[in-house]
Amino acid sequence: MTIILQNYKKLIEKIIKDTVSSTIDNVLTKFEGYSINNYINLLSSFDKSLCECFKLSFTNLITELDKSYSNSKERRCKYHIKDHCERTILTIFGEITIKRTYYKSKLDGSSFCYIDRFLGLQRYDYFDPYIKAEILDYAANHNYSETAEHINILIGNRISLDQKQKYLSRQTVRNVILKSLISNPEIKRLPDVDTLYIISDEKWIPTQNNHKKKVMQKAIVIFDGFNKKGSRKSLNNKMTFSGRNEKFIYEAIDYIEKAYDVSKIKTIFMLGDGATWINNLKYEFNCWENIGIIQGLDYFHFKQAIWRIYNDKDVYNTILSYILNNNKEDFDRIINKIIDLNPNRADKINDYKNYLFNNWKKIFNLLKYDLSCPMESQISHTFASYFTSRPKGYNKNMIDILMNLRLKKKNKYNIKKLYLNNLNSKEIKSINEKEINYSFFDKSETYQVLGKMAQFRAY
Repeated sequence: MTIILQNYKKLIEKIIKDTVSSTIDNVLTKFEGYSINNYINLLSSFDKSLCECFKLSFTNLITELDKSYSNSKERRCKYHIKDHCERTILTIFGEITIKRTYYKSKLDGSSFCYIDRFLGLQRYDYFDPYIKAEILDYAANHNYSETAEHINILIGNRISLDQKQKYLSRQTVRNVILKSLISNPEIKRLPDVDTLYIISDEKWIPTQNNHKKKVMQKAIVIFDGFNKKGSRKSLNNKMTFSGRNEKFIYEAIDYIEKAYDVSKIKTIFMLGDGATWINNLKYEFNCWENIGIIQGLDYFHFKQAIWRIYNDKDVYNTILSYILNNNKEDFDRIINKIIDLNPNRADKINDYKNYLFNNWKKIFNLLKYDLSCPMESQISHTFASYFTSRPKGYNKNMIDILMNLRLKKKNKYNIKKLYLNNLNSKEIKSINEKEINYSFFDKSETYQVLGKMAQFRAY
């Protein structure tokens, strides 16, 4: 291995020296006076030469590694040489064609390609792992077309005034996302707190092949306080969960158990718009005897209901004062008077009246504890901007996949690392990001050295 690395180092030095020298000679001989084109040509030429340096260095290293294994004692003992084949893969530096050897087991006749196994490349896969990781990372914030355009711009030389080659289409991006698995991230321990906040809402997402129906995507956001910067407030240690069944609620409970010392928590404030599933969350999260749960109504929906009863500031303040003073009789009396004055709207006013009555205690808690529920903005930024800002329908399975990507991104996890950690695994793994290991196949001294090189390339 030491001999290989020494020879490879000398080879790389020669490649870099020859390529850069050739670039400088070609550029300088074309200079004609002072022009901005000289600057652009110089940058572009160096950019192309760096890409060429990488591709030549990479292919030569693969050739050396393949020869080394072919001549090794292990190979001679276990395998016959079966064939020599080329393979083209797409990297951020452009297309690279590598030559590698196929072997046939002396024991059972099975085929084996050392280079493919060492690099962790899936059979017949054109895109290298980093390209796929970049696709997943970018697609967490952008649609398929935007992601394809971003990757196409990223590939090859960066500095060019010409139209770049299109390696990916929006359908290719979708297929990569559909077939990729990412690991479950580590849940980090957070400082002790005595109060948690859980805000909830849902978003209706249009679907395809589902009789044009929309599906309700439920969402909850957990945080432990507010950070103030001037007049703006942000949520401290925010974590978002979403799903269409109870699974995401269990994930949220597990997160609280791992992220916090629950013995120190005294109160969980739960806020939402009063929907049945949101009201029932208190039963789901009522799993710690020392924690009291206090529910509140989202101020936006509370205020909206009063204004829709009667659009007048004085009437609004009067109704609000009755609620603050827990005066249900006068509240009922003024609503009935408004109905008498607006008989054509009686049914609507009664609906809002019942809504306020049914959430009376939650409204009282909202005002008593001076709570706020910024769930509308969370739904807008996390869900609406991604899934419903443009007219489009989704397959339900694709909603789950994209939602997983989106939430990983919004929860500030490293999607590239999560994908690379799960590379070549058919099951979703859970990891500690500090202990990510890219050496997949062998623990011998030789493979440990090569594994470090592969890890360096992955980053």
